Amino acid sequence: MNESCAEIRRRLEAGGAASDANAAAHIQACEGCRAHAAILAVLGRLEPPQTDPAAVRRIMAALPPAGWQRRRLAAWLPLAAGLALVGFGMALLGGVPAPTAVAGLPAALGGVLGWIASSALDALAAARGGAAAARMLAAAGGVWFVVWLALTALGGGWAVVSLVARARTGGRP
Repeated sequence: MNESCAEIRRRLEAGGAASDANAAAHIQACEGCRAHAAILAVLGRLEPPQTDPAAVRRIMAALPPAGWQRRRLAAWLPLAAGLALVGFGMALLGGVPAPTAVAGLPAALGGVLGWIASSALDALAAARGGAAAARMLAAAGGVWFVVWLALTALGGGWAVVSLVARARTGGRP
């Protein structure tokens, strides 16, 4: 099949080659294009059958559910963990904060992020400095940050392992 045959077949499928004299001459001379035109003519006369709604319902009911339709416990774990953390945070705060406390949250968040960054840099310095520096960090009250880092590393590691497992199994948890 050469380029002119491919072009004629594209025009046949689009319905525009029948009126062109050059295309008609090519179809008469080329056996492959003539067979292609004959197949398209037969397909054009076919009509799709009428569907029976009861048969469609029966077939759809017999199909297994898609993977995203199955509800598994592992799919709800991130949501449950997030809700548990929110509930734990609210319990630490003593309930829902008052509107005036909510207005001060951006400033408090900035302070907390600054403390986290400072503690992270201290932890990095301690890790580079050795065991003595780690003891000094723990003595200075940074032990909770180390605990937080360990829990974050465990949670992040669990998330990475579950994502890799999901990729290997084709998207199923």
